[in-house]
Parts: sequence; C-alpha cells; structure tokens
Amino acid sequence: MPGAALGSPPQAMPERGDPPDALPGDRPADELRAARPAVDRLGMEAARERAQRALFGTAAPARLGRYVLLGPSGDGGMGIVYAAYDPELQRKVALKVLHPRRRQDDRAHERLIAEAQTLARLDHPNVVRVHDVITQSDQVVIVMEWVDGITLASWERERPRSWREVVTVYAQAAQGLAAAHGVGVVHRDFKPTNAIVGRDGRVRVLDFGLARSTPRRA
Repeated sequence: MPGAALGSPPQAMPERGDPPDALPGDRPADELRAARPAVDRLGMEAARERAQRALFGTAAPARLGRYVLLGPSGDGGMGIVYAAYDPELQRKVALKVLHPRRRQDDRAHERLIAEAQTLARLDHPNVVRVHDVITQSDQVVIVMEWVDGITLASWERERPRSWREVVTVYAQAAQGLAAAHGVGVVHRDFKPTNAIVGRDGRVRVLDFGLARSTPRRA
C-alpha cells in the first residue's frame, strides 16, 4: 500500500490517557504546560475551607503566614487582593499577592516590593496604608489596611451623582496623589479602579505598582 514500507517495524502506540511525546504538528510539551491556565492556589485553599465548613461545620482555616484567609476581594493585571484576618492584632487586613501567572516573573516580584516600599513612604488619609511585607513560600505578600468600600468606578456607576459629589471625591484622590508627589512619587496609573471610596466617605488611592520616584526639588 502507498505510504507504508514493507518490513518497517510497527510504531508503538501511546497508552490511552498518556499524551505522545511528540507528533508532527504538535506543540512542545513545555509550551503546552505553560499555556495552561494558572492556578490560584490561595483562592482554592480559601474555597476548600469554606466548603468543608459548610459540609462538616468545622475546618482548619486557610492561612498565609499568621493571616487567616477570608476570600478573594479583587484582582488586576498583576496582583490579587484577599480579605484576611490578623489574629494577633485582631483586625481585618488586605493581602496583595502576585497573580499566579506572574509568580515566576522576577520583574513582577521587584515591582510588588517597590510598591510596598512606595506605600511605606506615604502617610496620608487619602492613600491606602501598608502594614507589613512578608515572604511566604517564595511569595511576596503586601499586608495593607482593609477598607470597607467600593472602587471609585463602582461608586460612579452606583447611581447618578451630582457634580458636587464628584468634585468632592476626586478632590480627595487628588490630595492623596499630591501627597505622593510630595515625597517624589508619581503614580502613573491613576484611574477610577485604582481608588476606593470607603463607607466612611473617605477616598484612598491604591495600586502604586507602576509608580516611579522622581528627583525632589530643593
């Protein structure tokens, strides 16, 4: 028959369920593994703990260091924010970690540490406060104040706002940005999703991941 040479040894077929090592037109195995969706292990641990508690009434809480994970709160292009509880200081906090697909990126690690250092230089009511930075299983974690509220973008969509309301909240955000400029930091990525309006009406600017330091004038 055409296409088959007489006397050629039969080729071994892969076991069912095992992918072949390489076939014509196939992508390399490493490339296929890299293309798989990143796994958010922290989110899975928090979800597993909630499921066990719902089914059995009790479960060991998912933790990151001393902090008890309560669940994901938000995410962006670089990081994921979790609500957590600090049992030592008995307060709710926000934990920012790198997105799973960025955790092997050294530059992303450097940017997260730089963001924490930037926030540590700021002490202003309109800038989110950083409490600590920890490393857990080679993962950098920024521990920040928990703000009970919604993003400025969600606040704008919540209902029609008067111009006075809009000016009031954006003026607060501007004060936070001005405080950053005062210590030589330019945010470079301010937008309504990077500010949060607390239930107390106070605005905090956050997400300084793209911030740059500038020379301070004498």
